Amino acid sequence: MKMARIHDLSHTIIPGQEEYRLELDTRFTEQWEQFAQYQRTENQWYVISEVTFNTHVGTHIEFPYHHFQKGLDAACYPLESLIGDALVLDISRWGNNECIPLPDLQKIADNRIQKGDIVYFYTGFDRYYRTEKQHYRPWFATEAIKWLVNLGIKVMGVDTSGIEIRNPDGSASVGQPNHETLLGAGIALVEYMTNLAPLINKRFLTFILPVKLAGAEAFPVRVIGIETEADS
Repeated sequence: MKMARIHDLSHTIIPGQEEYRLELDTRFTEQWEQFAQYQRTENQWYVISEVTFNTHVGTHIEFPYHHFQKGLDAACYPLESLIGDALVLDISRWGNNECIPLPDLQKIADNRIQKGDIVYFYTGFDRYYRTEKQHYRPWFATEAIKWLVNLGIKVMGVDTSGIEIRNPDGSASVGQPNHETLLGAGIALVEYMTNLAPLINKRFLTFILPVKLAGAEAFPVRVIGIETEADS
């Protein structure tokens, strides 16, 4: 018999507290014109909400359509690429605005990445989410992204705001070579993950299931990791 530990790898998003737009309008049913026919009994709690949000709010997944007009969007990206074996690699030795070179990344991976893996990267900077340091992160050399692509990974994920190259002063570089390399190969990217520490260097099953919204280049997502252990 096996036991499963379920890890929630997504941030809770809170209306009014996020960097990007997130609005939640909750009303009693009769306060919405289209639901006015559904009458409540006295003191009954019966509400319906409408949500307005940026597609990159909180933990979110970015699809090829984000950078390529003919790339796959949230509705078309294959399910088999969003579910599968995963691995968490520890890149916390790199600080804010430090480059992760290919040779160092290869040493950390230590031949553990298998074709078809979903690979998440731990920095520990998720502790800065919703603070003035929210965009603190290292960044990957483009050669390192190309190497991950050539290994045949299905999805890349980070617990920071991104993977893109930065200038020495921390400002954004012109262009998005890392995104274009990854998404151009049909590989989606998850940003702003959290709670990866317990899964460092472990293999587990992961699910990344966004809403199947046609035309969406990205979407907030609930990511879970399922760690199975033999029952003693």
